[in-house]
Amino acid sequence: MRAVIVARLALAGCALLLAACASFTPGNPPLAKYAPDTGYRFERLDQGDNSDELFVIVSFSGGGTRAAALAYGVLEALRDTVIAWRGRKVALLDEVDVISSISGGSFPAAYYALRGGKIFDEFQDRFLYRRVQSDLIGQVLSPANWLKLAAPAYGRSDLAAEFYDREVFGGGTYADVIARNRRPFVVLNATDMTTGTQFAFIQDQFDLMCSDLAGVPLARAAASSSAFPGGLTALTFRNYAGSCGYRQPPWVQLAADDHASRANRSRTARAENRLSLAAEGPARPYIHLTDGGVADNIGLRGPLDAISSTNHPWSVLRMMNNRKIDKLVVIVVNAATSPATDRDQAASVPGLIDTLATAATVPLDNYTADTLDLLTATVNQFNEEARLVEGCRKISARQGPQCALDIPAPHKVELYPVQVAFEYIASAEERSWFKNLPTTFELPRETVDRLRIVGRRLLAQDPKFRELMKALDGCLPANGQAC
Repeated sequence: MRAVIVARLALAGCALLLAACASFTPGNPPLAKYAPDTGYRFERLDQGDNSDELFVIVSFSGGGTRAAALAYGVLEALRDTVIAWRGRKVALLDEVDVISSISGGSFPAAYYALRGGKIFDEFQDRFLYRRVQSDLIGQVLSPANWLKLAAPAYGRSDLAAEFYDREVFGGGTYADVIARNRRPFVVLNATDMTTGTQFAFIQDQFDLMCSDLAGVPLARAAASSSAFPGGLTALTFRNYAGSCGYRQPPWVQLAADDHASRANRSRTARAENRLSLAAEGPARPYIHLTDGGVADNIGLRGPLDAISSTNHPWSVLRMMNNRKIDKLVVIVVNAATSPATDRDQAASVPGLIDTLATAATVPLDNYTADTLDLLTATVNQFNEEARLVEGCRKISARQGPQCALDIPAPHKVELYPVQVAFEYIASAEERSWFKNLPTTFELPRETVDRLRIVGRRLLAQDPKFRELMKALDGCLPANGQAC
């Protein structure tokens, strides 16, 4: 009798393990048929009173709760900033067109995409003031979750995604974001672990995998964007490429075929990555995503590509060429730190966690200034070309009507690159305090509030933001008072 009971228990255990392996599969459904006029895409969002002439892009960096609180403080400031636009007073937040985020910055970005203005009533208690890291550790240590964690297709980040879904986002999916149908277009970014390239949670990206983004929980996107190597695991998504009739845009094959010319290597690389991901079969049946900061530490690469390329899914350059944009505002919220370390005070070999964290952040942090300079150079080049066209028109016109050139009048764009970063804090003591905050998902309430306040202050003090306020007859109240 005892042997029978043991055998039954063993069978039950095996059945549970098999069920675990079968149940914890990637949570992205297939796309029945490729439909470029549906899904979460920039051009499908209702503009409302949001104008294209004033085009505002905001990027949120990574950095755990530190980054989330700084980004949230900037959102509060944008809500309170009043500008004169199109003959009326409006909040600058209502003119934000795109938010691009990575890692910790993806939590306020995703919540704003899901709940809009309700973020200011709910997000502090749901996330910022919450002991998220302790809760996650408790989830991992709970025997109730050990069976799931034993499944090969389920990791710590899957457990985190379930927690975020239940406790932070309330089960919200991209279908809910699509139903809101409002700008800004919020782009959460992760990193494709195999290629090291940026992976954006937009339908254009999921089209390549013949997958329907509408069925993906916001929590899973945020968990992918913040799956910091070492502490958290990569998240797995199913690739159904070849099953929905997807068609690559013409530029992709042309760019791939142009590989040997080396004329536009970045364009060719984007094309080859798309072809690899969308290869029928598929060639890569599963896609593993890790922290977005591995590919882009400030969330600005996507917007930069959009500003410099007409082949981007939400090309800003195309809008500039079509004379839709007069003022381009790019607000970079960068929560990067430079914590003091005693690593160089001893000959000891740095540990694994220290090495992983350094490899994942320090090299990219060094390129932040280069990325911002490239943004400015890209818009300057656009305006320089416009200036040259105007010069040619004037020279030819002076030779007589028969020499006048039939070239469309050039259109210049005013760029306002705004930076919110700890390095611009004037006080050395205060700057050091913020730069030594830990990258965790748990900070004291008073620290969160200091981050919110300093985000507001740094935005108001930025020289380009002050120029923008002057141009738009705007103001950001210093102490919460109405303008």
